[in-house]
Amino acid sequence: MRLFIVRHGESISNTQGRMMSSTDLPLTEKGVRQAQAAMEYLQGNIYGYVYSSPLIRAKQTAAIISGKETGMVIRDELREMNLGRCEGLTWKERYEFYGDIDCEHNLPQAAFPEGEDYADVFARCKAFVMNDLAQIDKDASALVVAHGITIRVLINCIMGKPDHCVNYINWPDNTAITEIDWRADCKILVRLNDMGHLTASGLMAPKYDIWGAFSKTDYLTV
Repeated sequence: MRLFIVRHGESISNTQGRMMSSTDLPLTEKGVRQAQAAMEYLQGNIYGYVYSSPLIRAKQTAAIISGKETGMVIRDELREMNLGRCEGLTWKERYEFYGDIDCEHNLPQAAFPEGEDYADVFARCKAFVMNDLAQIDKDASALVVAHGITIRVLINCIMGKPDHCVNYINWPDNTAITEIDWRADCKILVRLNDMGHLTASGLMAPKYDIWGAFSKTDYLTV
């Protein structure tokens, strides 16, 4: 199976630098263009299966990339980690009020007050892998559109690496692409957070190297 995992395009909260999980916001115009750029970048792929988080920013992105308005499979397991009391805070405010929550460098220990912890997200991702992805025909291709933290956990879950290795997966920029060649005897990470379509079209998020590329360890080597 060829599996493509993509983060949703830019939403309004991304432009404000706010942390959003369950708040349901649509794509911005830039987010639509990012999804279109991803679609063109992946042109030629026919997705036998299309999975999306139930949030509108993910469903819009999945529809644009796949060209399918219908037939999309919505899975609650693909929702973003529930941020609880951190919902709507700016990243600066999160550091100020909840500085002990480090979802970049120590995600397995992250627990959001009145929200979810890492174990909750991992359990959701594992259920999705077992109940959906593992059942797909080996010759098929699948597109999965979800959210930043969930994608990091999902990738690490699929690859079967220890929990701490999730800390070596950088934040995926909006519509960053990860591709996994899922074979009967192994899973090969073909590309991780590929942003070629974003750099080519000038659609990357501002200052990604500062906020997004936090890990200095190459995930492929761990």
